[in-house]
Amino acid sequence: MLPFAHIAIALVLFYIAGLAFPKIRPHINYWYVAVGSMLPDLIDKPVGILLFADIFSSGRIFAHSLLFVGVLGVAGYYLYTRKKDARVLMLAGGSLIHQLLDGMWNTPVTFLWPLLGWEFQRRAYGSFWQFLTGIYGKLGDISTLSILFLFMTELLGLAVIMLFVAGYLKKRVNDKKAK
Repeated sequence: MLPFAHIAIALVLFYIAGLAFPKIRPHINYWYVAVGSMLPDLIDKPVGILLFADIFSSGRIFAHSLLFVGVLGVAGYYLYTRKKDARVLMLAGGSLIHQLLDGMWNTPVTFLWPLLGWEFQRRAYGSFWQFLTGIYGKLGDISTLSILFLFMTELLGLAVIMLFVAGYLKKRVNDKKAK
């Protein structure tokens, strides 16, 4: 799954959670949910493919593990109980959604790291640039069902993100008018 789909699905799931549980709605910060939904890739892709390609050769390392979400979750819970600040919890929730959308349970060596060992599953990406062009270059060929699905989820994700941004901007304008 690509960035817009990750972000949009996380935003929608948190929005639904806010509707289902009205008490948590004031604590949801959608900007942190969006960042959290991409945080594993923002950390692991540069580290595993760009900076330390010879060592890891993978864009799914530390931040794609349950340990990462667990540490974020514990830190977020601590901050929430002490300061009523749920932002780190939003990062943890978004990161967990990212991992579930990536199907990390299919790579238990990484997902359960370090319980199953200290190594990560290696992937043959080539350079970071080859990785990016390989992913985005395929979007032009929508003749295969999997690429068409990838393309459609990205377009739908972009539309959802635009709706969230429009709602945010509308709320800001209304708040300024109320003052």
